[in-house]
Amino acid sequence: MVTHLPIKYFRCNHLTHWLPSVLLILVFTACGNSNTPPNIGEGVAIQPQSCDIDSQKQFIVDVMHDTYLWYEQVPAINISDYATLNETLDALRAPQDRFSYITTQVANSNFFNNGSYLGFGFLALPNTAEDAFIIGYIFDDSAAGRAGWQRTDIISAIDGVAVSDIIAAGGINTALGGLNDGDSATFDIAQLNGSMISQTLTKGIVNMNSVLVSQVVQTANQKIGYVAISNFLEQTAAEFHASVNQFAQANIDELVIDLRYNGGGRVYASRDVASYIGGSNTNGYNYSKTIHNNKYYLSNSSIPYTTFPDALNFSRVYVLTTDKTCSASELVINSLSPFVEVIQIGGTTCGKPVGMYGKNFCDKIILPIEFQSLNHFDQGDYFNGLTPSCLSNDDLTHAFADPAEGLFSVAINHMNGGVCAVAKQTTRRSKSVAKRVSVNPQENVY
Repeated sequence: MVTHLPIKYFRCNHLTHWLPSVLLILVFTACGNSNTPPNIGEGVAIQPQSCDIDSQKQFIVDVMHDTYLWYEQVPAINISDYATLNETLDALRAPQDRFSYITTQVANSNFFNNGSYLGFGFLALPNTAEDAFIIGYIFDDSAAGRAGWQRTDIISAIDGVAVSDIIAAGGINTALGGLNDGDSATFDIAQLNGSMISQTLTKGIVNMNSVLVSQVVQTANQKIGYVAISNFLEQTAAEFHASVNQFAQANIDELVIDLRYNGGGRVYASRDVASYIGGSNTNGYNYSKTIHNNKYYLSNSSIPYTTFPDALNFSRVYVLTTDKTCSASELVINSLSPFVEVIQIGGTTCGKPVGMYGKNFCDKIILPIEFQSLNHFDQGDYFNGLTPSCLSNDDLTHAFADPAEGLFSVAINHMNGGVCAVAKQTTRRSKSVAKRVSVNPQENVY
């Protein structure tokens, strides 16, 4: 049995190749300061020379022993014991890692850089009690958006197969995951008004609007700016800026940011959203500090808040959350909290104070956890999630920005001095569960 460990490499700044550590003694003088760590974005793992399965698995091993935040906890494995790349990654995870994953370079770039993906354009949340998938949101420029689907719609069957059977067979991916661009699926939909419809949608390019809803809501006592954000993508700051202008023109009294399904995304996009919220309260401070493993300590850095002349300058913000609020969304809460009163409404967040850069190989990209994010005052160890100020359940029977919707109604009640249920601190999640479950921003989006 051969145990596969990563080869250690050291980079010479003026050389175009990587030198095995066993040859280091021969070139120490020529390399100058050989103890200078390479940049975290590059790492020292060698790209596979071919794309056969063993070479790809070995590259995953090398990366996990290199830039991975918890590389010291990575076990030695025999790659021949694992049939797939995902099985190999699962075997290498540190116990606390629920987040590292592998996808294609095209899918990753399209989603985060271009704000697009191949699909139907909706978030579906399984409801096993009702044997249904409930629609959480819809992207406007998508098959589902053009068909007029709404949040609160309920999928009861796909291509004649009942949702209970789809769930038993492994979930909605079993019904939709094998479809290609141009393929169709027929959905049986129960609408909130009691109507039953059947619609055939064609899979195609979905152009995401990361700001799902931006609305000024007038209540008896407040004018509230309400904005729901699906993910933090390249275009999010520009989209949110339009909301800022809308809210400034309306002269709102309170601000509600709905991040209940926001699985994260670009740190810089989340930074700009937080900067627009905090304005003068956050100017001159760090939004986050990025901490790497001890091999790459020279790559540690700080990301300052952006100064926007038209920022909202709010000293209080309400943030709606669930256990699907993750990563860059949690960073918004943690980073604003020292400077702005953040009233968190809903459920405990997913607990991901860490992030990744990603390493390309063949046609894929591995996204291992490569850094931890702290706020200006070095706070950020929330692996158990961020506990809400007011506890409430997600309400899939009302639209976003509806004052009767569960999370939003609790926020409005709090604005008016009402008492809310206080959540208990969560206990640490099981390490055995953590080892096998991945969380990524595209989860449940089809």
